[in-house]
Amino acid sequence: MKRNIFKINLWTNLSIMMFSALIIMSCSNLEEDPSEVQLETSLTTDDALEAVLTGMYRELMEGGAQWAQFQLAAFGGDDLTTHSASNKIGYRESDWRRQTSNTENIEMAYNTCYDVITLANIAIDAQNSIISTDQTTVDRLIGEAYFMRAFAYMHLTKTYGRIPIQLVPNSNDDLEKSSFVDIYTQIESDLLYAEELLPDVYPGVAVVGARPNNGTAKAFLSRLYLMWGGYPIKDESKYALSAQKAKEVIDNESVYGFGLHTDFRELWTEANRFNQNESVFTLVSCTSCGVRNRTMGMLGMPSEAGGWTEIFSEIAFFEDMQADAIENGTENRFNDTYVLEEIDRAPSYPIGSEWATWSDPHPLFRKVVGGDLSEDGSKSTISDYNIYFMRYAEVLLNYAEAIGRSGGDDPEAWNALNRVRTRAGASTELSNADGTLTDLAFLERKWEFAGEYLRMFDLVRTETLSEALANRSEVETVDIVNNIVPITSGGEEFYFSPIPQSEIDISPGLGD
Repeated sequence: MKRNIFKINLWTNLSIMMFSALIIMSCSNLEEDPSEVQLETSLTTDDALEAVLTGMYRELMEGGAQWAQFQLAAFGGDDLTTHSASNKIGYRESDWRRQTSNTENIEMAYNTCYDVITLANIAIDAQNSIISTDQTTVDRLIGEAYFMRAFAYMHLTKTYGRIPIQLVPNSNDDLEKSSFVDIYTQIESDLLYAEELLPDVYPGVAVVGARPNNGTAKAFLSRLYLMWGGYPIKDESKYALSAQKAKEVIDNESVYGFGLHTDFRELWTEANRFNQNESVFTLVSCTSCGVRNRTMGMLGMPSEAGGWTEIFSEIAFFEDMQADAIENGTENRFNDTYVLEEIDRAPSYPIGSEWATWSDPHPLFRKVVGGDLSEDGSKSTISDYNIYFMRYAEVLLNYAEAIGRSGGDDPEAWNALNRVRTRAGASTELSNADGTLTDLAFLERKWEFAGEYLRMFDLVRTETLSEALANRSEVETVDIVNNIVPITSGGEEFYFSPIPQSEIDISPGLGD
């Protein structure tokens, strides 16, 4: 796998990589001038190690995460959809499960994650060469490097399935796809190292989760084990481990600073991005510092409103969530998930079967447009909204679902489920009289994380993607612009995106 990412020259490029990354990683000084940072000429000090870590965050944000294309594979789920033409074809091909190795922007997540992995490898490889009187700081930074490598490999395997494992800095070796077991085992190993080395509270950050702590590593282990229990490996013994790790986080939520933010809508506002503790792992934007979120705001608006028509809700998903909200009293969450009121940029969507009169009939995600439509970010394609990679609600629902899938019926698992539902406005608490813990927790994930790039991967691990896509509205069943229909079943190629052709051209074995 001879990729240009492995020829990164740390010492000629790292000063550039420092630009704005300090903002992302700590948010402790939004006015700091990264150009004033002086770098060492070799990776032997904790300051130089810190510089490598800031480079990882810059690569993650500026290389891909600031764009919705980083989450291209997630459009294959039943919650997200897009426009049919223009530069949205890549999203549509993912939505329709018709991706090829040449699909537009299919390489963004691949390149970004391997750039992060390259820098993590450099840091981890140098850990025994660091000369420092502050071993606590060195351990924290090395733990963070392990976490970031695990995060990158997790995003890669969720997106592309079987991918190469590269653990050697600046290697030009040809690598082939690894097995799922080997990939998951590597992610587990990295997260266990991170869990051991990261502190309970990461020092100097204004937003909990802006950099990972011990609880973040445990939470991602819980996610990993939940994935491991489902497709493609189906090792059901991992469900108990998922529950164990989630419970360790829940039992120590006050130590880690985690919790459910009381106002769901505020999670998607610029004004409150520093004033909530639901973040388990998050990138925090600062447009004035050059660190931008370009996944929200006008990207979720139709062209008649000056929007990019890029990220919409599927119609049947919207209607099903509306019906469930009315039945269970969770209208608060429904209203905070979608834009239903009249706005000055476009017609509104009334609750019911009538649609607005603009050219695209899809509902608007408030999570995309913005929680406060009067904010600048809601009226722009560049914003200061947080980018969440995990919220604490997921830890609670991981615990509930994992307990159910491991055969348990723990009252504490029901409590975790009901905490999320109570925040959503549910009128009653659920119990085993209402159904199985597994089914109810999985359904709750569907509504809680609508539009947050998680649904597709839940459908893959449970092998329910075909069933979900069969529930699409008739309006969704044909791409009237391109005259194609979606693929609704298949094997590995149905669940995962193909490796980019640019990588196959370099290493043909990746195309197998």
